[in-house]
Amino acid sequence: MTRLTTLFASKTQTRLLEFLLENRGKIFNQASLSHFIDASPSSIARVIRPLIREEIVLLEQISGMKVIALNEEGQKTKILISFFEQMKMS
Repeated sequence: MTRLTTLFASKTQTRLLEFLLENRGKIFNQASLSHFIDASPSSIARVIRPLIREEIVLLEQISGMKVIALNEEGQKTKILISFFEQMKMS
């Protein structure tokens, strides 16, 4: 069972998740995510681990660069997307 504290453990992790939900279908590297959400690259590396474990975020290594994207096919991610869209409408 996934606990909400796993997904929303810190403000940085919540901002990262919100940014990825707003930018579905796009891929990022750690440095660009760091810039977009105004957090250090080490903070991004730390807060992304639980999201990868929960299969909400995908991480691949391409030519030595870590590429990060929202796992839009994951069941938990689909629930988050639905929740996020509903929150935007209210």
